[in-house]
Amino acid sequence: MTAVDRALAYRVFSQALEIAPHERSAFLDRHYRAAPELQGVVERLLQIASAEGAATGILGAQLFPAAMDRTGCQYGPFRLLERLGVGGMGTVYRAERVNDVPQVVAVKILRDELTAASSSRFLREARLLARLEHPSIARLIDVGVQDGEGWIAMEFVRGKPITDFCATLSITARVEILLAVADAVATAHRMLVVHRDIKPSNVLVTDDGTPKLIDFGIASALGPAGAGQEITADVRSLFTPHYAAPEQVRGEAVTVATDVFGLGALAYRVLSGCEPFDQAASVFSYMLAVTQEDVTAPSEAAAGRSPGAVHRLRGDLDSILMKALAREPAKRYAGVHELQADLRAYLQGRPVGARRPSWSYRVRKFASRHAIALGASTAILAALVAAAGIYIAQEQRIAQAQSAAARRGEFLEGLLKSADPYNGKRDITVASLLDKVSSQLDQHFSAEPLTEASMLELVARTNMDLGRYPEAHRANDRELDILRRHGVRGLQLGRALTLQGELYRFESQWAQSAVALREAVAQLQGLGAGADLCVALDNLGVAQMQLQQLDTAQSTFRRELALEKHAGTALLAERMQADYSMAALLGAELGHYDQAERYDAQAWQLAQELLSPDDPDSIEMEDGYAVALRTTGHAAQAEPIFRDALARSIRVLGPQHHDTLVTSLGLGNDLIDLHRDTEAAQLALRSANALDATLGPDNWYALYAWQQYGLASCNSGRGADGLSALQRVDAARRRLLPAGHRLIYSTEVDIGLCLTRLRRFAEAEPILLDAASGLEKSRGASYRRTQEAYAALRDLYTAANRPVDSRQWAERLRTAEAGQGVKAAPVRAPGQSSFRPTARLD
Repeated sequence: MTAVDRALAYRVFSQALEIAPHERSAFLDRHYRAAPELQGVVERLLQIASAEGAATGILGAQLFPAAMDRTGCQYGPFRLLERLGVGGMGTVYRAERVNDVPQVVAVKILRDELTAASSSRFLREARLLARLEHPSIARLIDVGVQDGEGWIAMEFVRGKPITDFCATLSITARVEILLAVADAVATAHRMLVVHRDIKPSNVLVTDDGTPKLIDFGIASALGPAGAGQEITADVRSLFTPHYAAPEQVRGEAVTVATDVFGLGALAYRVLSGCEPFDQAASVFSYMLAVTQEDVTAPSEAAAGRSPGAVHRLRGDLDSILMKALAREPAKRYAGVHELQADLRAYLQGRPVGARRPSWSYRVRKFASRHAIALGASTAILAALVAAAGIYIAQEQRIAQAQSAAARRGEFLEGLLKSADPYNGKRDITVASLLDKVSSQLDQHFSAEPLTEASMLELVARTNMDLGRYPEAHRANDRELDILRRHGVRGLQLGRALTLQGELYRFESQWAQSAVALREAVAQLQGLGAGADLCVALDNLGVAQMQLQQLDTAQSTFRRELALEKHAGTALLAERMQADYSMAALLGAELGHYDQAERYDAQAWQLAQELLSPDDPDSIEMEDGYAVALRTTGHAAQAEPIFRDALARSIRVLGPQHHDTLVTSLGLGNDLIDLHRDTEAAQLALRSANALDATLGPDNWYALYAWQQYGLASCNSGRGADGLSALQRVDAARRRLLPAGHRLIYSTEVDIGLCLTRLRRFAEAEPILLDAASGLEKSRGASYRRTQEAYAALRDLYTAANRPVDSRQWAERLRTAEAGQGVKAAPVRAPGQSSFRPTARLD
């Protein structure tokens, strides 16, 4: 399973645990029958949970066989003398060098399953580990592969586990030892290595008090997104209860934040005498606790075991460890160096950064619009404070604006205090805080409507970015009502109308979107607000394309481009990559697929130069380039690009965000082209269910996801399920769209393909003939879906043993391809970004 699949399996597993045992099979069959691999993993987890005796590392896999005792064997220049221990990654022996240089080492023999697939990768990672030089890191001495088994020779450390060594030390002395361990981990991170298994048994302290971090055997090179795919699935699944981070348990990406959590867990045990989530008696109870609950403050945990430590832990050390052990990686220390700084500050009696920050600190900490806990809530409110002065400064005198800003600050400060975890308020999310802002604005700013409007605009836009479209629309409607009642025109009204057009787009209401955007353009033109007008025109062009007004859309995009050129270099630098992507989109709509690929490649190249890797626009451009590659027949080349874009979108926007789900659909189409239909069907099913939940079952994107699921299911031998999904899409589109819309014919093509696979030729023939005729009339023979209809008819008649008809449609397909200059392109996936919407829908 992939990491994303594993995370889903744990969520489904949690749901199943809430159901009576005798009803679980029916629950899984009813909801996940179309995802047999996922269903099998969840059933395995339930079996293990029932036994309550699971060992780590077996989630969704087989138990490792008992390791053979290899005492007396020789690996490289080392003879194994004594078996010291057995773990999930292998067996450790005390060994001695047999040549002229006497030396005692520790040799770890890795399990076959982890190294047989690629000894070169194992040796490459070992060379990376050999670069680690630090007094508190056990040195790697040699490495090799023998009879398919990998082995690592390490410095033999004579010492005690850190918990035993520290048992009689003062809190201050323990913190000093932990600082040395943290410095070792920080050194590894600087060398692009993450340990990922920090625990007491992997930290030995010598007699002179030097801690030694051992067992980098499952460490991994830190690299760009996607590099982690080299690591085997078994390595990814291993974790140690009470010391593994939530993302490890969920099977997600392991980063430096994972080691921050591991150090926090180690410090928790060393300082309090208890393990984090000490009450979790089994692997699965720990899985549920670490992913769903906050850890108990160490001072509270120590009360029952180390009463004398309670006073020393309460305050600074509580704050430091709670921050290191935050469930969300973004809420932990940004790196081990920050954790070190706070531990040093504690030893020096200085304030620590983990304690309650000042108001100015909270404002500066607004780093990410998508964090889901207090840090991001604070950030959003800070942004509201900064941005809400737009209307005030323009509509009131300076003194009035300053007075309003002060009252606005008091209001937001009060909201922040109400969400402060130090006041007992935990798990305050961005969504709940936004809703609280919205509900109290009327009460606090009834006499200052323009201030309220400015805050509503930020609330609406933030809700939209979070995928909360109904909430965003309500805030936007309130803002527009205030502006119109008070006669506000120009820039403020234009921005609000642009936002309304974007929200209608997400709701697939293209006609309403075009109306709002045309009014926005009318308000913004002539004001000198070039960037705002470009955004409105860009959205308007997309809406016109979806309404099949291609000539009008082309004119709108040309107007946008002319405006950007006139505006000068600064705006061009900001918008050029969007222009290339727009040109690619329009070229693809007109059937110019090679041209679209060139423009998408230019857009992606420019985005890499101008944007940060985590900028949503950069992710959208990468996705667009992958779509273009696939469209021109380079599906294998497109797959790693799709996967990288998807991984970045999950990291930046979250797995359930609209843009992430749309990128997932692009990957699904690529998998269909690569004939990996079972994988594509599972991916599409997850996206379809998520889009149903967030946007509604009749939404444009949700219907597309179900269409993809239906086609992939038909291709993978589940014709009945696939046909049912396609017929559902067909019924919805006929109800929602005007007669003759291309999407109705597009659905007919896939239904005809599915019926052909089911050998129901008599039913498939009229449907495919209608689709071919309709697409030819509305889009022409160069349109790729028209050509797919031709190909479907050719294949239908071949399967039905009607060679004359088959040759007729084969000839029509050849003629169409020759006229276009490229082969018929496969189905394109939709691609979206929160800044520049595109519309790759079929």
